[in-house]
Amino acid sequence: MAKSASFHSQTAIDAAARLGDRLRRARKAQRRTLADLEQASRVHRQTLARMERGDPSVSFGVVLTALEALGELADLELLVSQPGQARPLTPVDSEPLPTDF
Repeated sequence: MAKSASFHSQTAIDAAARLGDRLRRARKAQRRTLADLEQASRVHRQTLARMERGDPSVSFGVVLTALEALGELADLELLVSQPGQARPLTPVDSEPLPTDF
């Protein structure tokens, strides 16, 4: 983690790790390599790898760029929607992605 990033909450660190894992699973479910995602997002593959490892020092803009390149912005839209407009989670939302990539 970069020295400039100081996270005091284990909850925030754990959330970054879960986000990274979800992005890696989404990329692999699409049968894409880091090189493929690098080309689509114009984000260096080393930065993408750091993001997938849950490094919380990766900038928010880079995370948004990668999410967009993967077609995974929908869940973020739920997070930032107006109160009362977000739909409740369904069992489909909470089921893990298949691991047999």
